[in-house]
Amino acid sequence: MPAALSPRYWGGHLLAVVLVALAGRLGVWQLESWQAHREAEVADFSDVRPVPLLDVIGPDDPFPAAMVGRPVEVGGTWIPGGTVYVEGREHDGQAGYWAVTPLEVEGGEGSALYVVRGWTPSPEEAPVPAAEPVRLAAYFQPTEGSNATDPDRTDDVLPQVRTADLVQHVDQDLFSGFGVAREPLDGLAPAEIDQVSEASAFTGLKNFLYGIEWFVFGAFAAFIWWRWSRELGRAPAREPEDTEQPVPSRS
Repeated sequence: MPAALSPRYWGGHLLAVVLVALAGRLGVWQLESWQAHREAEVADFSDVRPVPLLDVIGPDDPFPAAMVGRPVEVGGTWIPGGTVYVEGREHDGQAGYWAVTPLEVEGGEGSALYVVRGWTPSPEEAPVPAAEPVRLAAYFQPTEGSNATDPDRTDDVLPQVRTADLVQHVDQDLFSGFGVAREPLDGLAPAEIDQVSEASAFTGLKNFLYGIEWFVFGAFAAFIWWRWSRELGRAPAREPEDTEQPVPSRS
């Protein structure tokens, strides 16, 4: 019998199997958690009833990752002169712009939320909203970050809905996110929600790295097991020693 299969080593083999299997299972679990985080960030909330914006986020709060796309209800007053137009947005295959206007949120301590009112083929054709109280439902989204640069900071055309660009067009503090109106406003065409940024590459990154770490640990344990078994295989099986003592003869 090879030495590696000797019963005296069965405990070591069993321990190695348990460690490798456990590391693999934990790695799969972490990757499943990573995927769940990403799916939650891009969950479809199209049929979900809107909740008040201030129940989801406060004026100074960071964007809650689990609320991407969550329908919110918000009331306030449009801020004159703050409308911007985000280029590169399509509607029925036609290139155009999003008309994005800041709304001073009622009860928001003077903070404003930029709202995509709808799509327009050109900024000149987009109607200007009246500076009066409104109440609307919108899909709540994190501001975009495609690293696109604004070639002309003096106009109202932007390459993306990014807080760093938006704050230059209003005096109010901004919520850490923006809204996309569920129904287009002021005669604009609907803004297509699938053109909003997808899940961030950093979403659930910790779970992903933990998963890779567990797989590396399992591979290392399997390698040590293989080396140990190989060394045992090189050694000949030891025969049990004869412990009986010869009986002295009587002369």
